[in-house]
Amino acid sequence: ESYADTYGYLYNWYAVDDERGIAPEGWHIASDAEWMELEITLGMSESEATDTGFRGTDQGSQLAGNSSLWNNGDLGNNAAFGTSGFNSLPGGCRGNLGNYGNVSNYCYFWSSTVSSNHNAWYRNLHYNYSDVSRYSYAKISGFSLRCVRD
Repeated sequence: ESYADTYGYLYNWYAVDDERGIAPEGWHIASDAEWMELEITLGMSESEATDTGFRGTDQGSQLAGNSSLWNNGDLGNNAAFGTSGFNSLPGGCRGNLGNYGNVSNYCYFWSSTVSSNHNAWYRNLHYNYSDVSRYSYAKISGFSLRCVRD
């Protein structure tokens, strides 16, 4: 609760999938394909966008914002930092065991796309990498959300 004013809330993936809809009317949570489209628009190759792990060059730096909240590292020291206007903040995560952590180090965003029965795709920015990670993780974990206009 103490971080919500600065970083926003963290949600498990089931909130993304809830039929009541967590996004405001006229909006939705970005799919894995929509995340890839954004990354490609920011200069990532299509082959990298479909890969897993950290990919790209400076797309993470482009997506990040508010350098005073991030720990010092490659993400914030890259000349492209904050240039996309996306303004990702390092709100950390809530792990699948309920523990909170990594504030100022990471930001995680769920996509609306399932990768398996227990996992869904997400994106991650890390303070010491200027690129973006794509991977799947346990749906019970708490990550940030970003809405996209329909």
